[in-house]
Amino acid sequence: MVQSHSLFFYGTLCHAAVLRRVIGNNGEHSTCRDALLEDHVRLHVAGEDYPAVVSVDSAESARLLKRNLAPTERRVQGVVVQGLTDDDVAMLDEFEGDASQTAVLEPEGRGEIADSVSRVVRLDYSRRTTVYLWTAPLSRLEPRIWSFTDFLRDSAHRWVGSGADSNPDYVEVDRRRNMKGVITPRGVREESAKVLEGATAQLSLDRKNGGGGGEKHVNGTAFEPFGRELAKKYWRFEEGWVNLNHGSYGAAPLPVVESLHAIQARCDSAPDRFMRVEYEQELIDVRTRLADFVDCETDDLVLVPNATSGVNEALRGLTTEWNKGDRLLFFSSSIYNACSSTLQYIVDTHRHLDLELLPVVFTYPKPHSEVVRLARDAIERANSDGTGRRVRLALIDAISSAPGVVVPWEDLVDLFREKDIISLVDAAHQIGQLPVSLRTSKPDFWISNCHKWLHAHRGVAVLYVDKKFQHLVHSSPIGHYYGVKGGFVNEHSWSGTVDWSPYLSVAAALDFRRDILGGEERIYQYCFDLAVQGGDLVAAELGTKVMRNATPEEGELIATMVNVELPLPAPSTFSTSDLKLLNPFWFRELASKHQTVVPIFAHGDVFWTRLSAQVYNDLDDFAHVAKALKTVCEQITAGTWR
Repeated sequence: MVQSHSLFFYGTLCHAAVLRRVIGNNGEHSTCRDALLEDHVRLHVAGEDYPAVVSVDSAESARLLKRNLAPTERRVQGVVVQGLTDDDVAMLDEFEGDASQTAVLEPEGRGEIADSVSRVVRLDYSRRTTVYLWTAPLSRLEPRIWSFTDFLRDSAHRWVGSGADSNPDYVEVDRRRNMKGVITPRGVREESAKVLEGATAQLSLDRKNGGGGGEKHVNGTAFEPFGRELAKKYWRFEEGWVNLNHGSYGAAPLPVVESLHAIQARCDSAPDRFMRVEYEQELIDVRTRLADFVDCETDDLVLVPNATSGVNEALRGLTTEWNKGDRLLFFSSSIYNACSSTLQYIVDTHRHLDLELLPVVFTYPKPHSEVVRLARDAIERANSDGTGRRVRLALIDAISSAPGVVVPWEDLVDLFREKDIISLVDAAHQIGQLPVSLRTSKPDFWISNCHKWLHAHRGVAVLYVDKKFQHLVHSSPIGHYYGVKGGFVNEHSWSGTVDWSPYLSVAAALDFRRDILGGEERIYQYCFDLAVQGGDLVAAELGTKVMRNATPEEGELIATMVNVELPLPAPSTFSTSDLKLLNPFWFRELASKHQTVVPIFAHGDVFWTRLSAQVYNDLDDFAHVAKALKTVCEQITAGTWR
């Protein structure tokens, strides 16, 4: 039996033509009646034609409006539409977006609906009535009561008739309707159920089969199996190419690429409208979703092109914070080259302050507790060596790049806070690989690439800055909003003309992970299991070992990247000239003859490779790369590669 829904509308959807446009039919199956929603207020959304409805209590409405609400303002006039179908609601959910969430209106209490000021309508609550309530930051609302009469007079021409043809608020609804709902959450469930219909058993992720792993159901919802079939459907890799190096540049799935192109097309079709009217609100929406993803306040997070840009902004912004003789701590054997270069730049450009780098030297594998102890010992020695110098800043990884290992950064941040040291976390590989709560860990700076493990399109990264340092951090380049109140966020919302599509299409990446891949836990569990088993497979083929701590109590180094020792002579046995030639040969040989590329790096006078496990990979990919590595390593060992 088709389920029927009852919804309360209070804004643009009160207009019958707008409602018909969104649900894509004439609504003959539904009925409509006027209604009032008590103890709620309807406010303008900044820069938009439509309103938001919030509870009188939760909205702090008097503070927003800078006055007390009149009795007539404490109720919202609208319409209750009954008889809406599942498909209707799917399109309405898409139209409303992420700034609002549905809430069920109960027949008693502050969620009651009235058709007059004095009488409560006893609706048929076996078909519960739902309303879209505003859940985005209240800062996005204007202190003005929204009026449907004013909307009809001033704005309706953009929503009905010929003027609606170019209305961007209809674009996503139309696109998803044209794709027959497959990309909507409801459509994903239905389409996935069709794909899985008739399957008699889930495929297990083990060495006997190379693909299709991952639990197929999450909370009763069916999702597609991971592995090579997923790659064929949602990625556009070259035929035969084995992409086992996701950690370097990422790889956006087709829905994200399509979203990026659609955003570019919107900008190209009406540049001024997009740049002056549309993009900024969409940027706020993306920042809001990312802030929720990493658990921080929206206005503590901005977007930058990549993690290197974020690290540069943070370090350059601290120019006024250095004291003469300050030391800057880092882990020299695993720091990303661009980060160590930026630290050196800070020292070189502040010679009058005699700044000094403080490398902490160790090699992995290393228990997490030992990493923290080594950092503590280095700090205490440096602060008590009689020179008067103090460790002022520590730049550490969350998950280092080479080797690709998990770093106990939360414990290190606690240590740095205890020692009054500024913490800068290069989390380039974390978002989308391991969960994070910035409210709990409280670093001073935290930067992570969305285009790596979050499936966004390159390049875009999040830059989180604690409030006490935000006044020091400025966009690169300096733009219009330097020196303006709220500068940290404002400066990063416009510092010159750029292509906003990688930033704005992050929303599509988050949707893809939730609706197609089945959420963060499902993604991580598959990729972690694949990294562990794939690493063991490659190490067995090469006759070497995986970089891993001896026991779980020592802390896990593997997340979704695994490091495998290469069967090569020690790096110290190579001449300087040969080392310069080795990397180009390595990448060229793997790419041209084996249709893959994975990195090679030296750590502790041993050559290693780093392998990235993604949802589009399976054990067959690791087997392919293992054979390629064995062949190329044999060439190098024999000396025939020069």
